[in-house]
Amino acid sequence: MKPLICYPHGLGDCVLLTPALREFFFMTGNKCSVATLERFRSAKLFDNNPYIDEIFYTKDAWNDFENENIGFRSVYDTCIQIAQNSKNYTHVILPRHKSHQLKILSNFQDIGIINPVNPTAEIYTETYDVEMASKVISSCVGDNRFGFVQTTTGVPKKDLPEGYGRAWLKKNRGLEHVIEVGVDFDSFNFSINTQFEIMRRASAVCIPDSVFYHACGAIHKPVDFVYFSRGQQIYNAVRPIQNELQNIKFELDKL
Repeated sequence: MKPLICYPHGLGDCVLLTPALREFFFMTGNKCSVATLERFRSAKLFDNNPYIDEIFYTKDAWNDFENENIGFRSVYDTCIQIAQNSKNYTHVILPRHKSHQLKILSNFQDIGIINPVNPTAEIYTETYDVEMASKVISSCVGDNRFGFVQTTTGVPKKDLPEGYGRAWLKKNRGLEHVIEVGVDFDSFNFSINTQFEIMRRASAVCIPDSVFYHACGAIHKPVDFVYFSRGQQIYNAVRPIQNELQNIKFELDKL
């Protein structure tokens, strides 16, 4: 049994897929393969994952088509074709997240795992990512303690206001030095794994609902401030299974 997981979801959702991929391997002895979005190729999120056989890239079901239903059907058909052409896969699975259920648990069920042993997400960085992170940190803040900030996510309704993260960390954590994604370094010049390693070294984190929030859960890093502009229901769908120190905000504090 060797499935191809058709997964045209967001980068943060890809982090939430990692527990099911790991569990499938330990349950069956087989690695899944994953088809994710073409625009995530440079992120290299899955490149070091030891439980994935092959990685394929597809169009964006949400944004590259007339509507999402057409998009998901087209992307699924593409994955069927990949599976047929390679002859390495027994079936294709397209997880469609359920509004009433945690995405992590939904992924398990869609892959066929009813009673997961360990639902904790993971990220998989390597020595190169640590080294590159050290260079960015040294260039931006030297040896000083710093906060990690993300402001823009690519989805405007999820973003923090410009300058908010810096101001919050200075007021609430006393941090004068900040490394902000896309401001203090160009995020397109580094894999997401390198960016995770920068965040790992931060003394505090101020972020919106994004892949970095999910990465904090994966590395058991406290979240000093995370803004879920889309409300409690979205948080309930994507929150970590394990208990972590989190400061969840559905409305912004006044600074």
